Amino acid sequence: MMVKKPINSLNITQFLSAFADSVIIVIIAFMLKESIGTKDDHNPYIFLVETFFLFAYVLFAPFVGTFADRNAKSKVLFTGNTVKVIGILLLILGFSPALSYGVIGLGAAIYGPAKYGILKELTKGNKELLEANGKLEGFTILAIIMGTVVGGILSSYTVFGKFFCLGVYIISVLLALNIPAKGGNKKLNYKKEALQFFQDVKFAFQNPRLNFTLVGSGAFWMISVVIKNALFLWIPLNLGIKSGFPLSLIIGMTAIGIVIGSLLARKYTSVETFYRANVYGLIVAGFAIIFPLIYGHTLVAQIFVCLLLLGLGIFAGLFIIPLNATLQEEGNETLGVGKTIAVQNFVDNTMMLFGTYTVYLLNARYGFSVITSLVTFGVIYFLFILYLRYKSKNFKGEKARSLDT
Repeated sequence: MMVKKPINSLNITQFLSAFADSVIIVIIAFMLKESIGTKDDHNPYIFLVETFFLFAYVLFAPFVGTFADRNAKSKVLFTGNTVKVIGILLLILGFSPALSYGVIGLGAAIYGPAKYGILKELTKGNKELLEANGKLEGFTILAIIMGTVVGGILSSYTVFGKFFCLGVYIISVLLALNIPAKGGNKKLNYKKEALQFFQDVKFAFQNPRLNFTLVGSGAFWMISVVIKNALFLWIPLNLGIKSGFPLSLIIGMTAIGIVIGSLLARKYTSVETFYRANVYGLIVAGFAIIFPLIYGHTLVAQIFVCLLLLGLGIFAGLFIIPLNATLQEEGNETLGVGKTIAVQNFVDNTMMLFGTYTVYLLNARYGFSVITSLVTFGVIYFLFILYLRYKSKNFKGEKARSLDT
């Protein structure tokens, strides 16, 4: 299977891989709901499956960055998707959904450092890198949107859905073969580098640019996972929409906005002024705190919420894209791109686990309403952005780096 430009192969591979990830978790959620005979879409069994996926990122973070830096990143992409194929095969063969999705999470953890790290090899200069980041992020979010919709359709045909995902993963594996294999650093030792990982985390947080981008990225993914999960409860409660296409459309508005923001990032942001992303972060925080307070089972309320979520997504895209590009640029000059992305994955998924567990506990154990939980995390995200705003003062006097370096 041939695609002319390597960057196009990467984008399509990423789209298919993220698409299948989204489809299969919806199918698994449906399987679990049917098997335990409950209508609660947020039961602890589904929560367990989701956390297995996230824990794979956190637990294997000390190893996957070294694997990405030691080998050709195209081969790492191939390996990550192959592990995902194994995960879906386990599900087809009747193994535990939590175990199966955890293996898929391991594949995603392997895949993660390479998909961003290889951008540096396939682009020239910071401007191209920023544009490539925006496209890759856009493909990812689009895949999540479409995967959620298709997963809902296939949830009534779980056997076919599993084999459908298997086919998509296999195509993604084959497409990875079209990406040039530039050799890695074979001198890296896994044991030594794994022991070094937490020193790398410490170094990253001591480096001003990496500190800024890691905190921003972690806060972004924390609020993203909280909003994504909470909307399934919030929309029926506050807008009166319980199922079907309208529910999927409203949930997808934030992701659609991120795609738009990612495309706008090249024009309105840059690696040189990455610290200004805190302004977009403040706007995101405002949207995140305001939208949960909207109530009304009317078309006007529903349209208003759609616009708020779309706006939230647009500014979220403008916020995260320059941070990702800056992290890769700074990481390439310090820790190495693969190890830097592994640190980012560790931080992002730790923050996502924090958000997921905390909302779960607030709702299940302490009886907090979904509205209170959303507003609480909107405020927490706002506090992180205030930290970034404080730190941004340290970069304003720096000499701008050339866009053509």
